Amino acid sequence: MYHTADLDGQLRNTIVGRMSDSFAASQVPFLDMAANQIELGNKIGDFLKPVFTDLGLTLDTFVVENLSLPDELQKVLDQKISMAMLGDMNRYTQFQVAQSIPTAAANEGGLAGAGVGIGAGLVFGQTMAAGMRPPEPPAQAAVPQPATPPPSTTPSPQASAETKFCIVCGKPMPRSAKFCPECGGSQS
Repeated sequence: MYHTADLDGQLRNTIVGRMSDSFAASQVPFLDMAANQIELGNKIGDFLKPVFTDLGLTLDTFVVENLSLPDELQKVLDQKISMAMLGDMNRYTQFQVAQSIPTAAANEGGLAGAGVGIGAGLVFGQTMAAGMRPPEPPAQAAVPQPATPPPSTTPSPQASAETKFCIVCGKPMPRSAKFCPECGGSQS
């Protein structure tokens, strides 16, 4: 005759010993386990039922009450959730740059530091946006495309005395600009 207290430690050790195999067999992505505790409990229960049967016991249900992740994985999960909540990365980058202006202005260098920060933020934002674009489909070889002429350094009809051309991309821009509004390239 055995009492629950007699079996409790043995059953707990059996379950813990099989948990890593249970997690792998559950087919639930690790970062989604905390959000899918019921499904995870069902999958682990199905995995453990034969183990209990071998001991002469029946496992009716298995409940995952709590799932805590190691700190490193919790940070990854938090980043995944944050990125999903952000949505439009360009708008978020613009918001962050706008939020940094008072801090930059309060630091040594004042508005000059803010200007550099804004320029760096624009370059960062454009780089992030370019990295998030879907890849372009491969060009079709059957139809030759005319070569694109190099950027012109002669003023266009829309250019004026207050316009200059970007030294990186060749697009017209305000003469007083330190960074190209089109490509973000530094003009110094």
